[in-house]
Amino acid sequence: MATYDTDRWYCARAYRKIAGVCAGFAGYYQQPRWLIRGLAIILLLMFPVAVIVAYLVAAAVLPDR
Repeated sequence: MATYDTDRWYCARAYRKIAGVCAGFAGYYQQPRWLIRGLAIILLLMFPVAVIVAYLVAAAVLPDR
């Protein structure tokens, strides 16, 4: 059975730049942090309001690791 950290999204506070959301997604999907952060920046340029709201909600709701 998988542990809590591998079967749920989380915020990786140890590797955070702002709130650790992108680092947590990178850990969950086993991708490099720079790739997830780059995708987040591209999405931020395309859909700024939606990405900012989603990031703030994720930072508030996701558990820390």
